Amino acid sequence: MDVSQLEPADRDPKKLRATAIKLVIFMIVSGVVLSFSYRRYQESTSDSRRPSFETRVTEPEVELLTADGKSRNLQDLKGNVTLVLTLPKTPNPGSQPSLDALRAVMDEFKATPQKPKVLVFVLDGSNSNPEEMAEVLAEYGEEPEVLRVVADEDAKTSLRSFTKTKMRFNRIPTERNGVFDYDTRLVLLDQNMFIRGIPGLTEGWDFETVAEMERKYEEVKKDFPEEDLIPPLMTTPKLQEILIDSIKYLYENPNEKGQE
Repeated sequence: MDVSQLEPADRDPKKLRATAIKLVIFMIVSGVVLSFSYRRYQESTSDSRRPSFETRVTEPEVELLTADGKSRNLQDLKGNVTLVLTLPKTPNPGSQPSLDALRAVMDEFKATPQKPKVLVFVLDGSNSNPEEMAEVLAEYGEEPEVLRVVADEDAKTSLRSFTKTKMRFNRIPTERNGVFDYDTRLVLLDQNMFIRGIPGLTEGWDFETVAEMERKYEEVKKDFPEEDLIPPLMTTPKLQEILIDSIKYLYENPNEKGQE
C-alpha cells in the first residue's frame, strides 16, 4: 500500500468535540428508548386497565387554601379523582408537557357528570393574597374544582417535604436566585386517597421525561440520518391517552381499595 497518497485525518478539535457530544447523546437516547421498549412490552402483556397502586395519603392535618380564599382539609378530596402538581406562579418550561396533559384531561371530562379536581402546590404563593393564583389556574377549572396549597418559604420544611414524602414527587422543591427546581410530573389521586400510577408499572405520570425523550430522538435522527434508530414507543399522546383511560377506569371502579 502506497502510504504517500494518504491524506492526514481531520483533527479539528471543535469537530471532534461536536462528534463526541452527538455520540454521547445517541447512546443516552438509545438507552432510554431500550428502557421504554421494555416498559411497553410490560404494558402490552398486561390485560388490566387498572392504574397501579403506589401509596395512600392518610395525613388529616394538611389544610388547603383555595384561590377563592376558603380553607379546606386534604381529606376533603376523598371521593374525588384528583390530579396533583407543583408549580411556581411562573411555571418552568419543563412543566409545559404536564400542563398540556392536564389541559387534555380537563377537556376530555369537561362535559361529563364527573370530572377530576386539580390540586396545585404553589411554590411561591401567599396565604394573604390567595386570589393571585386564580388567573394562573383559571384555564383548568374554577374553585372548588381547582385547589391550591401554599408551599412557600415558610412552609418549605413541611408542605414542600410533604410533596416528596407523601405525594410521591421525586424531589423536594428548591429555589435559587428566583428560579425553582421541582418535579414537574402529575400525580393521580383516586377517590380513596391512593396514589395511582401507569397500569402494570410502578411509574408515575412523568410527561417531561417523555417529551424530552421525543425531542432527543428527533435531534439524533437529524444528526445521524444513516442510523436505523428505534423510535420512542412511549409518546406524549400515548401517555395522555393512558392517563385519560386510567381516570375513566377509576370512575368505573370507585370503591377499589388497595391490592385486593
